[in-house]
Amino acid sequence: MTDAPTIVLGTAGHIDHGKSRLVDALTGTHPDRLPEEKSRGMTIDLGFAHARIGECDVSFVDVPGHERFIHNMVAGATGVDLALLVVAADDSVMPQTREHAEVLALLGVERCIVTLTKMDLVDDEWADAVEAEVREFLDTLELTSVAVVRTSAETGRGLDELRQAIAGVATDLVRARPPYGWFRMPVDRSFVVTGRGTVVTGSVAHGALERDAEVELWPAGQRVRVRDLQTHNDDRTSSDGRMRLAANLAAVGKDDVQRGDELATPGYLTPSTRLDVWIERVRMPGKHTRQNLRLRLHMGTMDVLAELQLLERPEERNVRRVFAQIQTAEPVVATWHQRFVLRDEAATQTLGGGRILRPRGRRWTRRYPPHLEGLETLREGSPRARLEEVIRNDGWGVVSDALLSSEAGLRDADEAARLVRSLLDKGLVVALESGGQRLLVHRGQLDALSEELAQRLTGWLAANPRTPGIARSEWVNWMPRACPDRHRSALSDWLIREDRVALLDGRVVPVGHAGALGKEDQQLLETILDEFHAGAFQPPGEDALTCRTPRNARRVRELIELAVTRGQLCRVANGIWLHAQRWEELVTTVTEVIRSRGGLKVADLRTLLNSSRKYVVPLAEKLDATGVTRRVGDERVLAK
Repeated sequence: MTDAPTIVLGTAGHIDHGKSRLVDALTGTHPDRLPEEKSRGMTIDLGFAHARIGECDVSFVDVPGHERFIHNMVAGATGVDLALLVVAADDSVMPQTREHAEVLALLGVERCIVTLTKMDLVDDEWADAVEAEVREFLDTLELTSVAVVRTSAETGRGLDELRQAIAGVATDLVRARPPYGWFRMPVDRSFVVTGRGTVVTGSVAHGALERDAEVELWPAGQRVRVRDLQTHNDDRTSSDGRMRLAANLAAVGKDDVQRGDELATPGYLTPSTRLDVWIERVRMPGKHTRQNLRLRLHMGTMDVLAELQLLERPEERNVRRVFAQIQTAEPVVATWHQRFVLRDEAATQTLGGGRILRPRGRRWTRRYPPHLEGLETLREGSPRARLEEVIRNDGWGVVSDALLSSEAGLRDADEAARLVRSLLDKGLVVALESGGQRLLVHRGQLDALSEELAQRLTGWLAANPRTPGIARSEWVNWMPRACPDRHRSALSDWLIREDRVALLDGRVVPVGHAGALGKEDQQLLETILDEFHAGAFQPPGEDALTCRTPRNARRVRELIELAVTRGQLCRVANGIWLHAQRWEELVTTVTEVIRSRGGLKVADLRTLLNSSRKYVVPLAEKLDATGVTRRVGDERVLAK
């Protein structure tokens, strides 16, 4: 296999319009592979072939045209770069022509080559009428016909012209590919090769893969090793870009993987059963309009039962360009902007489709209504704005850079990390670190939390007026339950560090909190302060306060703590407090004496303060701890 640019080309069109015959004529390989297909002469499942056309290796995916196998057609159309919309010149536009073309448009296939087949059965005048009908039909869809080529597999007419058209479009497509750096491949086939094990095939969506690399198999999330790689039976050591690829998976049973599963670089996908989406268009399947529809969701190569909830009940049966939410019957994986198709529950008709906005949605309820501003940002916002919205919506979830990139539509984890740094620098996002794990929290969420906690604190202190605040050790328990346990301490520290609350003597209070005491409590507090002031440097203990009685012991204890918080008392040691004015006198006196006389011993300090060793030793240690003095041998000298 060469290193030439590669594209994936898919066929589309009504049954018996000659899709498989055309692929055979272009590649020399007939794509029908099942015995039933060969015996009946009708394509049932996906078929594959390839050819070198111009400077590109073109992988062909041939799809069935029968209405009963539309689900296979959708799986095959996923991931194609270019479509051949095949219309038999002797039959013109038929039901599956219309449905296939609609599916291509819904899946974001922007360009197709219209191929009029069986030209050996009609004249050019008839073909002109058919071509006009096809063009008129395509004008109703967002599907651009880059060329209309008239062919006959029987006579060979137009095949070279068709190859030239494919080569020209293929070159442009290779240049215009979206630059997603991580690997992703929806699985469309799995089988067992004797002696080698399970092999899966698919059209690579984007990214590179190497032999022996480890990937994740979704939606199970199983880590698997890629033993070998092939493209159209040619061995490869690696792949890069859009192509058909076969991967031999080590230690994976055939029953462990099926169509609809996906292989991806680890960390970029996660399963979900609720998706916020943008509906490009959807038709009501019955006569009446409904806000909720049961249907089938086709995304990637999988299809699953789901329920669609529109933002509001529509007034008409044809709905266009609205926000909606999809709940799936089983977990699926998706990324931002991924296209999907909606079909009715019985899988008889295509109803519409759209794009994924939020791969992990939250159920819309009255309490948690859809966040329209955020959905609009995801629909039309810049990459950084989308990333900010993903972080905002995640709330307290710990999300990796890889997952952020896939959910915000970024190239890879490195680009996500770069934009996260930008959001951090601008203060739009805050990072809380704990144990090597980072939690990104949106600034708006922290602002709302700060306001909520301030209100709770104010209310709690109003109900407990003699309590000086929440003990620092208990503050972490006030953090929201949704915050991961390992980050609750970091969050509580951030609120203090950012002055969202105040910390006074180990107690958390609202910023600017002064407290309001009742008349009796205020009088008792003033009495307590008077006793401490009168006690000077031999202050009373709690039990020795003359105002303390068995009935008010708890009130006295609480008021002492309140006075400490307010700065009216200074805590010297356990059970020892000093009036704030006395502490200021102590600092002034000790400083002046040491400056004039030199260092002071404990005995000198006891004489100076007219106190006892019981109080002087703790006072000396407090002076050291607050940076007024420092101990040198048996003496205290000024710390500065």
